Amino acid sequence: MGNYWNAFLDIIYPPKCPACKAPVSAQGAWCQACLAKILSVRQINMSEHHLTYLDSCHVVCEYTGGLKRIIHDMKFRQQKRYAIHLSWMIQHYINIEEFPPIDYVIPIPLHAQRLKERGYNQAEAIFKDWAMKKNMPWAPDILARMRHTIPQWELNMIERKQNIKGAFVIAKPGMVKDKNIIVVDDIITTGITLDECAKVLKKAGATSVHGLTVASGAR
Repeated sequence: MGNYWNAFLDIIYPPKCPACKAPVSAQGAWCQACLAKILSVRQINMSEHHLTYLDSCHVVCEYTGGLKRIIHDMKFRQQKRYAIHLSWMIQHYINIEEFPPIDYVIPIPLHAQRLKERGYNQAEAIFKDWAMKKNMPWAPDILARMRHTIPQWELNMIERKQNIKGAFVIAKPGMVKDKNIIVVDDIITTGITLDECAKVLKKAGATSVHGLTVASGAR
């Protein structure tokens, strides 16, 4: 039934590149021209960015062009429909064999106030399906954000560290000890938020914590 339903959707809503609207082969896909402008699969240099708790951070794209607009629209204009295009990137360009055997995939949590305003966690919309297809337990309830913080992009480096310090707590400590964990988000810039999550998870006994984002403004 799934294949018939997908075929029906392709007829009613022909798949298009989200950036330029050119026809593409599947729902969620990008055209090769737009993909060439943003694709940059790599690992962030931990020491260069002074990230001391994350064991690694993998990214797929540069935060630029059509991708930047889509992420902005998902976060600030309630355009959840774009999640399929970001999920497609993860499905096609992240090699799970580059990670140790993963026990949990955890989205960066939103504060309850921001979740109510947005209506969804964009990290969950992008990554949940990928995690489940890879048979990695999706665990949004392990980590919680206890403080409503200012958006990091509004702050300088020193302010970002202070803003995010102590914002996260472990809601289910018994699930973390001796586990390998991936923390996912839409974008990494300085990495401070991901590193703060890794700090809390490591203090609760996690063996390793890895970051994974769609896009990066960092080198």
